[in-house]
Amino acid sequence: MEEKNSQIKIGDIIIGKVSKVRPYAAFLSFDNGVNGLLHISEITGGFIRDIEKHVAIGDELKVKVIDIDSTNGFLRVSIKDIPEEERYSTHTNKEKATVIVEKNEFDTIEKSLPIWIERTLKESEENKK
Repeated sequence: MEEKNSQIKIGDIIIGKVSKVRPYAAFLSFDNGVNGLLHISEITGGFIRDIEKHVAIGDELKVKVIDIDSTNGFLRVSIKDIPEEERYSTHTNKEKATVIVEKNEFDTIEKSLPIWIERTLKESEENKK
């Protein structure tokens, strides 16, 4: 396996194809025969309830190499470490959504409820347009 990824280094940005999706991660294959894992926590900085709203088998993704297993050459990769304007994905799920957990989300219900109601009403109005 050493030969296959000898040119790949931590920090490299490469394109891979999703070969398998599990609730916790997507597995990718790369042109040079190397495989990698995109953990759900490396897709975005927000909370993801359903990974399949972000990746599917056959999708091509631009990812950053964040670790390489020295025993088998397996890559750990990230999307969230790539600047937004440089990201690339062939994923077409229109329902793709990331729930961003804001600082005040962990306040008491008494403090948070008015914020949640306001946000929900605003989103509802925007969806009607």
